[in-house]
Amino acid sequence: MNHDELAGIVAELADDLAPTAVESGTGLGALLSSAETIVDDKALLGVMVTAVRMGNVASYLLAAATARAEAIGIPVRHRLKSGRDLLRELPLAPAAINRVARLAQHLDDLPNLAREVRDGDLGIEHADAVIRGLDHISTRMGADGFSEVRDKTTSTLLAHARIDQPAQVMEKARELGHELAPLDPPSTPPADNPSLNQAAITRTDEGRVTLEADLDQLSGEKLHTALDALAKPIPAPDGSPDPRTRAQRTADALVTMVSSYLASRNRPTVGGIVPHITMTVPLPVLVGRGGEGDSRVARLGFTGSVSADTAREIACGSTEVTALITADSVPLDAKRTQRFVTGTLRRALEARDGGCQFPGCGRPPACCEGHHIQHWADGGETNLKNTVLLCSLHHHTYVHGKGWNIQIGFDGHPWFQSPEGGDWIRCHNRRSLTLADHAAA
Repeated sequence: MNHDELAGIVAELADDLAPTAVESGTGLGALLSSAETIVDDKALLGVMVTAVRMGNVASYLLAAATARAEAIGIPVRHRLKSGRDLLRELPLAPAAINRVARLAQHLDDLPNLAREVRDGDLGIEHADAVIRGLDHISTRMGADGFSEVRDKTTSTLLAHARIDQPAQVMEKARELGHELAPLDPPSTPPADNPSLNQAAITRTDEGRVTLEADLDQLSGEKLHTALDALAKPIPAPDGSPDPRTRAQRTADALVTMVSSYLASRNRPTVGGIVPHITMTVPLPVLVGRGGEGDSRVARLGFTGSVSADTAREIACGSTEVTALITADSVPLDAKRTQRFVTGTLRRALEARDGGCQFPGCGRPPACCEGHHIQHWADGGETNLKNTVLLCSLHHHTYVHGKGWNIQIGFDGHPWFQSPEGGDWIRCHNRRSLTLADHAAA
């Protein structure tokens, strides 16, 4: 089949799917637009299977053309380095380019794999998983050792590719790498090499912070283990499911873990100074009196300027925060007993609450912050009758964000009320008591 014949097949298929074919009641397009229940089930399923096979064949065709283009020097004549650069000239995503280029490189040395893609039986994603899996095993064993088991491992991974997803094929390759790697000299897989670890924390133009990390397997396992319990869904006070997505719960868990570290009394020091959040904030911002100019903006140590609402949240009573308040450019030490929930008061608060008191939560004290029921800036005092332990989620998202109300009831413990009003709800520790069903403040 030459180029003209192939182009003709493509043109015929395009015509068959055109609106005119639908209108005339002929062609594949008509079937797709007017298929009937039961009568056309088999035909539609056949179209889906055929379409998948055609896509696989097209992937092979592109890989074979790329390999041949390299063999006859087309990239060089177009001032390009390789067939991969030719693929970049096409409307393909980078991941698709990499898969096609890798398949093109292995058409000759992996004939069984190439034949399955050519026949439409195997998708390029699965074929690429086999290729990357073989490269992984070869790296673990060395070229000489791998040559002895190449055919067997190829057959094993190809068998898994027919029934498993690409990620499962790669997992099988890692298992084979562990089994076949020589003990002497030992072979360290990339997943076990902590020297390759990298992490970057960047601030976006909008002021948000992004975190990107590449960790070895053991470090990743520790991170998963630490976050898993903290990322469990927390039902809403009315018993409805946690509205947060998995990604949101994981982010909240990460913040909780960092907050617990900063709240720990035994955390390492830096130059003799215990790490803590530092905020510089003009007094008018903190007490809610507006102003103009840069002197009226609160700033955090690493991430810069912050909104007045967030500054007031930070200053609400978190033990890990040190706020330096300035009024008329005169520094004022704000970390005083009247302001932050520390020392004896913190211990008394932990003894009374024992953890986050938002209904249905109960996270331990190490995960909690001291919240002023009446804000300090609004005249609220820092004592046991005006403070409550809350985890970061319920402190910032529910109380400050959604406006849940809190008061200390007749029993000396916190009671909660939803932003919509209604009955007051007992705190988490006293949720099972059968006292009066309202809080007598």
